[in-house]
Amino acid sequence: PMYHQANRSNNNGRNPYQSSQQNQQQRGNSNHQNASRYIAVSALFGFLGLWYLTPVSDWITDIVLVFVPIESDIDLGREAWRSMDYSSVTDKWGVHRIGHELVSQLPQQTGVMPWSFGVIHADFVNAFALPGGIVRVTDALLEQLKLSDAELAALIGHEMGHVVHRHSQARVLKEQLISYLLQAVFYEDNDGYQENFGEAVGELLLKSATFLGKQSFSRKNEYEADATAWELLGVSRQYSPKAVGSLLQKLWDLQGGSGETAWESTHPGTADRIEALKVKWEELPLGERRRLKGL
Repeated sequence: PMYHQANRSNNNGRNPYQSSQQNQQQRGNSNHQNASRYIAVSALFGFLGLWYLTPVSDWITDIVLVFVPIESDIDLGREAWRSMDYSSVTDKWGVHRIGHELVSQLPQQTGVMPWSFGVIHADFVNAFALPGGIVRVTDALLEQLKLSDAELAALIGHEMGHVVHRHSQARVLKEQLISYLLQAVFYEDNDGYQENFGEAVGELLLKSATFLGKQSFSRKNEYEADATAWELLGVSRQYSPKAVGSLLQKLWDLQGGSGETAWESTHPGTADRIEALKVKWEELPLGERRRLKGL
């Protein structure tokens, strides 16, 4: 009787071997899910690290901008300028004259843009450039700094550098790169004209036009703009590129070395850039330095 009772108990219950297999399978599924989550999280952090800690996003942004036509830059700059509430003042400092002197030194592609140079009234020291070649300097900067023509050329050349390198467009595009790429691929504005990829990106950038005047550049952008100013002054045969450094020194002295001004908020790293320009000057051949000192 006891044998038959035990046998009935085993028949009514679960097979121990089968139950063990099921437990092992469940543990295997759980381990597989955990491994999948780990791989997904690792891939996500790897992508974010690659995106934010390496130049990958900069490279992709530069490649995309190659497809954006210069005409889109011009439209973007004009739209940004229309959104600003500045009044122009008489240019008694030569901003227009010196600006167009420097334009003649530019490569043909950027030299043919409708460059526009002028002075605006503002109670803060600053200058800015918009896509398409719009460059403006505040009268407060010009009145307070008392720049020489060479230093004014350095200032204008620096702002031209932001235009030539398309820094404004790159900053906006990089912040929402994936979104812009997806929108551009499937872009449709129902105007009866099928925009190509670059034109679509250009039209999407127009939505950010109102933010460009207050945009802050990166230190990398600032070094590139300084390099453009240095090159433009060097080939002009009128101004010494050493004026780029003396311009920045005047700006730094004006703000008392604090870095808390409108200029520094949009043009960071002034102190470090001054030192970099001093090194660049000292690295020039002695004969070249003598020649440039005579300008």
